[in-house]
Amino acid sequence: MNRLEIANNISTNIERERIKLGMSQAQFAKALDMSLSTYKRIANGESSRIDIYTAYRIYKLTGRFSCELTGFNDDVINLAKRIKKLSKSQRILIDSIIDTELALSAYKDESSHKEDLISVLIPTGNMTDGMIFDSYNVEKLDVSNYRKAFGDALHIGIRITSNHLHPVYNKGDILLISRNPIRDGDTGIFINAQNKRAYIRKLHQKTPCELTPINNYGETFYVDSDNVDDMSKWIKFGHVLCKVR
Repeated sequence: MNRLEIANNISTNIERERIKLGMSQAQFAKALDMSLSTYKRIANGESSRIDIYTAYRIYKLTGRFSCELTGFNDDVINLAKRIKKLSKSQRILIDSIIDTELALSAYKDESSHKEDLISVLIPTGNMTDGMIFDSYNVEKLDVSNYRKAFGDALHIGIRITSNHLHPVYNKGDILLISRNPIRDGDTGIFINAQNKRAYIRKLHQKTPCELTPINNYGETFYVDSDNVDDMSKWIKFGHVLCKVR
């Protein structure tokens, strides 16, 4: 981005945040500890220069990072933005996972440098159709033998802990999961946002879309892809690349 693009993005985004807070420009400028004329220059796209103190005041007031206001995005920033939306207890969980990952990375010895480890989630509840997916343990799995086939599409694993999905998946199987967009015919893990229950279903892109049981046991769900409310009821956790034991 050039300087003009950054200035325009800042002016658009900072005004959007002001309106969200229901504040006048004068009130917003006062909250940022700056003159109204200085704020108006920023809001009109006449200045892309925000000092460190102002960036700090903007974050305290809006919860937005200064780099967000410029329109810049990368994986780290997007992750931080999503973490900010979590509750305190959810952030504590994420923080503990990060600490564990950092500790494992720090103590990896030279003999294991060729390993390609991913996290495998082990649900602690009774793994049935429509289980409450709210807690799990984590173990590590070396997927170096599968990386060539799946590349960066391989993100995480889930261990099957019961025989409720027999004969397709059996107790002890590990499903290698991709978080990339799911396609027609893929077997996906879908979480109902209303009741927090998880389902393994095959996606059939029809009108409406069908989420069908993989072993002919359980309910088929129908989702209207043209209906925002209907689509928002389902969280697409990921889709299955393959199973391993």
